[in-house]
Amino acid sequence: MLNLKEIKNNISSGLLLDKVRCFFSGKIEFFVFALFILLSVFCMYVWYSYVYNYQWSEDKKTEYLKTKNNEITFDRKKFQEIIEKEKKRTEDYKKATISEKDIFGIKR
Repeated sequence: MLNLKEIKNNISSGLLLDKVRCFFSGKIEFFVFALFILLSVFCMYVWYSYVYNYQWSEDKKTEYLKTKNNEITFDRKKFQEIIEKEKKRTEDYKKATISEKDIFGIKR
């Protein structure tokens, strides 16, 4: 049978941590390597499932087709307003700026 008092004493006294440390002390490189291999295999599986084995449900396909069927309407009036603003900015940029004061004293 299990002796609960002995198990409780081992856990509380820190012997359990010593046993775990002794178990992993010589095998830590193996566990790190095994963890690396497992994570690599998992990442390759996820990559394969998203790239090569993709499947869309019928709902997702119909939703995609609905978004593609919506046409974009061209608002010619708004486009002309934007063009006029751009021309005005270009003209304003080409105007010569006049600085009346030399606040930094650069002029000679």
